[in-house]
Amino acid sequence: MGNKKERKLRKDWQKRYTFFEQPVEQVYRTGFMTSFYFRQYARFIYRLPARKKVLAIGCFNGVLLSTIDRETAIKGYYIDQAPKDMEQAIHLYPHFSYKQLKRTRIPYKDKKFDVIYVSIPFHLFYEPEILIAELIRTGHSFVLFDIRRHDWLPMLVDAGLLPTVTIERALKYYHIEL
Repeated sequence: MGNKKERKLRKDWQKRYTFFEQPVEQVYRTGFMTSFYFRQYARFIYRLPARKKVLAIGCFNGVLLSTIDRETAIKGYYIDQAPKDMEQAIHLYPHFSYKQLKRTRIPYKDKKFDVIYVSIPFHLFYEPEILIAELIRTGHSFVLFDIRRHDWLPMLVDAGLLPTVTIERALKYYHIEL
């Protein structure tokens, strides 16, 4: 009888071990935006010197900063409103710093970050004007994106910013250096 229980236990542990050895994209459900577009999105700051401070608004299981961290050693910070996504990201990438986003207020001091990624489509924010002011306050440069049917260029120019706009497939990327 003990031999049968032992085989069942070994079989169960083998399933769990196989599950946790899978790539991150298979272990956790990552959305279409995270797995496909973030690889293109991350190229905007691959040339950063080591130990630069990078903030990502919207953590999406930590994939974005992890991709960048593999290329250049960075100090990564995430803020997000989704506790479940943050919990998964903390589990996978505990060496980054995590905070909860309160509406559009970025909970960090002025000019703390070298680069800020807004990794949530920009049209999903309730008050994009306030978020832009917060990005200007806390960062030296930032990158945001949205689907092509939304054009944020007039609002960014009204805020005194001159973004570099890159269009790839269905997305527009706005890269702003302050």
